[in-house]
Amino acid sequence: MIRDGNILVPTDFSEASSEALRRAVIMARQNHGTVHLLHVMEPAVFFETDMIAISPLDEITTAIRAGAKRRLQAQAEAADFSVTTHLLESMGEPAGVICEFATSLPADLIVIGRQGVQGAIEHLLIGSTAERVVRHAPCSVLVSLPHRSLE
Repeated sequence: MIRDGNILVPTDFSEASSEALRRAVIMARQNHGTVHLLHVMEPAVFFETDMIAISPLDEITTAIRAGAKRRLQAQAEAADFSVTTHLLESMGEPAGVICEFATSLPADLIVIGRQGVQGAIEHLLIGSTAERVVRHAPCSVLVSLPHRSLE
């Protein structure tokens, strides 16, 4: 059980991630756990062209990082629970970074959101981040779908 344990919630700021955080908070309250909200940021892609003038790469990365920090903090504050936030920058695949972070924490449970709709070809070729986390996680994983009304 996760009593007094660490619950890791990876986020991409989607509705599915918000639902995963909501569920993690419920479990943490019931089991005196700690919630850690993680966003894995991929570095900005830089390209050169004579047709488009863009800011230097450092400025773009700084702006992306600041935006991600704001969104991460806003998502944590909306949880109405003490949530520790983590922002990682990585060139690696997000699922691998999530699993490595879960090991280092150490996490007792990962609660990850999954989008409910995915094309069959996309699923067969690349799978989803949630599925990759399930396959490689160092702990139990709860996969959460976004809440849907039955109207």
